[in-house]
Amino acid sequence: MTGTKYLKKIIHVNKVSDLQPDYEEGTLILSNNQAVIDECINKNVPVVGVEQEDGTKLSCPQVIIDEDEVDDEEYEKMYRRCKKLAWDIAYTNRCFIREYQPSDLGDLFSLYSKPHMTDYIEPLFDYEKEREYELNYIDYIYKLYGFGMWLIFDRFTGKLIGRAGIEVRESCDREGQAELGFAISSDRWKEGLGFEVCEKIISLARDEYGLSSLIARCDPKNNASIGLLNKLGFSHVGYEKDGDLRFFREI
Repeated sequence: MTGTKYLKKIIHVNKVSDLQPDYEEGTLILSNNQAVIDECINKNVPVVGVEQEDGTKLSCPQVIIDEDEVDDEEYEKMYRRCKKLAWDIAYTNRCFIREYQPSDLGDLFSLYSKPHMTDYIEPLFDYEKEREYELNYIDYIYKLYGFGMWLIFDRFTGKLIGRAGIEVRESCDREGQAELGFAISSDRWKEGLGFEVCEKIISLARDEYGLSSLIARCDPKNNASIGLLNKLGFSHVGYEKDGDLRFFREI
């Protein structure tokens, strides 16, 4: 993970009476006490459960078993997940890849409003429905898998220029498989950005997330995406139920 570090301090609290009324921004609480965890959640204080030696199960969105096996980067990720702050994923030569966060919604709508952006991909929902969908995506997809559809930024201007990522979907038919998806801003087409970003994501799928194969789909009329998938080493292996072409690659 790269970029700004938001986590400043880790504090162990195992008694409710030891909880402070306020904590400075950047503080993460570790606790093996369910009452402490519940109080932190109720007050929106970032907290991670530490499993007790007797095996008592804790009800907490994030639980660790052995503190000695958790490094600074993992704690940073846990803090960000508590605060709904995006994880930084990777850099390429020209792009920065990171998770979606709620403050990106306006830019996401601007991206999808560009000419031809939804010729071959589904448009966004209306604003409120899309906002709810993306919040649920953070809570259930990013948390469950640690990956998903990410946002692509120009690393020099900071401008949102696309989306790309990997998802475990119904179309995946074997263990260790995910579906690759991508969409680059129409005003940045023909610059090689799709290949640059997807090549990096393929390496992450293999080296970071332990996947063994990827599939991809695209409309039979989408010649640009077909060409990109071929360049990325995918092979056309059939059709999806909706008529999309199905591509496959071992990684």
